[in-house]
Amino acid sequence: MIDAKELRGETILILANAEWDWETRINCHHLAARLAEKNRVVFVDTIGGRTPAPREWKKILRRLRRIAGGNRQMNANLTIVAPFVLPIYGNDFFRRINTALVAAQIRRALPRGARPLLWIFLPALVGLVGKFNEQLVIYHCVDEHAANPSVPADAVRAWEKQLLGVADLVFTTSNTLYESKRAFNPRTFYLPNVADAELFARAHLPMPADLQNIPRPLAGYIGNISAYKMDFDLLAQTARLKPEWSFVLIGPIGRGDPATEISNLQSLPNLYLLGARAYAELPRYVQAFDACLIPNQLNDSTRGSLPMKFFEYLAAGKPVIATDLPTLAEFREFFYPIRDAAQFAAALDATRGEEATRADARAAIARKYSWAARMIEIEKIVLAALARKPKHLGV
Repeated sequence: MIDAKELRGETILILANAEWDWETRINCHHLAARLAEKNRVVFVDTIGGRTPAPREWKKILRRLRRIAGGNRQMNANLTIVAPFVLPIYGNDFFRRINTALVAAQIRRALPRGARPLLWIFLPALVGLVGKFNEQLVIYHCVDEHAANPSVPADAVRAWEKQLLGVADLVFTTSNTLYESKRAFNPRTFYLPNVADAELFARAHLPMPADLQNIPRPLAGYIGNISAYKMDFDLLAQTARLKPEWSFVLIGPIGRGDPATEISNLQSLPNLYLLGARAYAELPRYVQAFDACLIPNQLNDSTRGSLPMKFFEYLAAGKPVIATDLPTLAEFREFFYPIRDAAQFAAALDATRGEEATRADARAAIARKYSWAARMIEIEKIVLAALARKPKHLGV
């Protein structure tokens, strides 16, 4: 047995569901940065899961520039790979070509003789399992991927079933994902999304300049502004019901859903689309908000999602108004659940008369859902799995 208290000195290959340079930071970014403190990490930018739409030409150009720039060494332990692939999905022939292309590019980035821990975030990458003499395969399931827009849903379900069958460990970030995945793999763990609680808990931050001339109170949102997740109609209806509130949305528009149409939001005089901001700047915005929003749709995608921003908002002690998602049911006492514009408007009113102790309670629960606590739990599970693997001991 391995008698280790922390994951140290390993090579970890992260096949991400994001690009390293995205302004928004999600699980794969936080994990990579923290694992790289004691291990060598190779972070592979997402290759996507669907053929890009013509309107995404800026995204295509950006990705081509990244690929042309080659691998980047962010620090001594963290390497970023932007792999070249043919942007054609749902076709077995091109899938085999892309698997070979990505595998060859990754091998050049891995240290010679390394036996990595293979950490996969997307089912479409299951073809890379077994290509790197890896000692452990981890599937980190953060979404109901087959429900995402424009993906080959039947193929994604088949790939995920295959990945669940070969993974040594499965981590799920919501209770609904846990219930659906553990039927295929008994080594499935429920590890709810968490936040960088220390970052968002910083008090007395100066208000960003671009908020200073927006009338208060402020109802704010941070994150991707995409039609398949956000309920734009609900947001627009509420903004009309509450003209005394300013609604501020911060984040990229249409990421993951190029068909996103925001004209109904742009026409509202009390709704402000500020665009993306650097992750390190987001606590300043959250601290300035009088209420924080998660106005999600209820669909197959969001039913499996436990938004990371929920805990970021709580860490700041802010009132949270969120669609009544099944993944948030266990945290009901810490937010205002809504299903329609009338409930949304009433929740905004309720936030104005809150007692200070509610902010303290929210911040306290967020500290339990911090990355510091989560990494201890993850490393314990991974070390136990490595201890069960005789090859890790060289026998």
